[in-house]
Amino acid sequence: MTDLQNAPPAAGPPRDATIARAEERILDNGLRVVAFEQRSLPLIAAQLVVRSGGADEREDEAGLAALVSALLTQGTAERGATELAAAVDALGARLDAASGYDASVVSVSATTPAFPAAFALLDEVVRRPAFSAHEVTRVRAKSISDLALTYANPSAVARLVAQRVAYGSAPYGHPLAGTAATLERLDREGVAWFHNAYYRPDDAALIIGGDIPIDDAFVLAQRVLGEWRAPNVPLAPRPHGAIPPPRARVVIVDKPEAGRTALVAGRVTIERRSQDYYPAVVATAVLSGYSGRLNQEIRVKRGLSYGAGASLSARRMPGLFTASTLVDHARAVEATDVTRATLRSLVDAPATDDDLIARKATVTGGFFRGIETIDGVAAALAEHVLYDVPIDDLQHFARRVQDVDAASVGDFASRELAGELFVVLAGDASRFASTLATKHDVHVIPAGTLDLGNAAGFA
Repeated sequence: MTDLQNAPPAAGPPRDATIARAEERILDNGLRVVAFEQRSLPLIAAQLVVRSGGADEREDEAGLAALVSALLTQGTAERGATELAAAVDALGARLDAASGYDASVVSVSATTPAFPAAFALLDEVVRRPAFSAHEVTRVRAKSISDLALTYANPSAVARLVAQRVAYGSAPYGHPLAGTAATLERLDREGVAWFHNAYYRPDDAALIIGGDIPIDDAFVLAQRVLGEWRAPNVPLAPRPHGAIPPPRARVVIVDKPEAGRTALVAGRVTIERRSQDYYPAVVATAVLSGYSGRLNQEIRVKRGLSYGAGASLSARRMPGLFTASTLVDHARAVEATDVTRATLRSLVDAPATDDDLIARKATVTGGFFRGIETIDGVAAALAEHVLYDVPIDDLQHFARRVQDVDAASVGDFASRELAGELFVVLAGDASRFASTLATKHDVHVIPAGTLDLGNAAGFA
């Protein structure tokens, strides 16, 4: 073997991302426009971010924001769903809409020559959706049908229940997709009301860029969206329901037919704008990936699962930090103990600066992969705009990650992960519930009676 094979060269010093400079302006109608130029390929992308989503719904109308966004691309005042799809296909473009808790996003991308026409279609679906009664009924029925598939998946059930356990009746508690009961109550009138109330230029931002000069992007935004007018009513206040205090407990959804038991453990931690964001991202990386602590403890050392990892959902309100895995029913108790102990290990056995080198490399590597495309750059800018993070921060992501040291990861873990954690298990409760009940506060919910639309059932 050569010396190079025996001793590969050391990694070079980390570099900040080379991201096209972004500029922003506010149109007369209040629309914030962020434009960037990246001319490597003849492609342009845009994302219209409406700062309202599932968190703005009432509990009894859960799924409304998702239904509205799904219907945007199913017909407009000018053309039906089939004609709209044909128009998008004829341009070789992509036009999508989706909702999260904090925002609804309509995105479009196309080649440079086709983009002006594709961008006009974005304007059409945002400002003049048809919301035909037929499409409302069809999309609602499909959404209800999709829920049956979701509830058959123990991992999906565990994630949904974790949201309820963590947030209760606070805005992030109810399921984004709704429940069969809440979806059945939604109609065209409610869909049109939500759209009229929340899709408005003075509470939205447009991210646009790619193979287009920045000044031309602003001109195009003004020409296409400049006539969009906000309703003559003030903006509704942002929802800020009280998040329940953390509580150590185990919630089990009894699914005897499940092949394995899904496990989600965690607690509510930080907002996206928190000073702890970058330490939290690195802490998540320490726990995640094949060489992360969770996978090493759960898969490699004990063979409990094919994999385990952690995730952080930092949003407008404090987000959820979770660890998750999928195990055999008979080993659910052991997996619960190991998961809790591994999260706690960030405090009891803190990572060293040397430990963090590889984990920070995975974070920056994933970031660079994400911004290789103009869609990725637009999405990254959209996140910064949505959560009021300065857009220049994007240029310094790698440096911010590299500046995180072991002490700051330990401080984050001590503040946010050392306290009381909830655990949600979805699987055959007869195999593990009684054992867990001897050492934890356990609440068992038969899958057939699970009602994610009612926070009281998880108190």
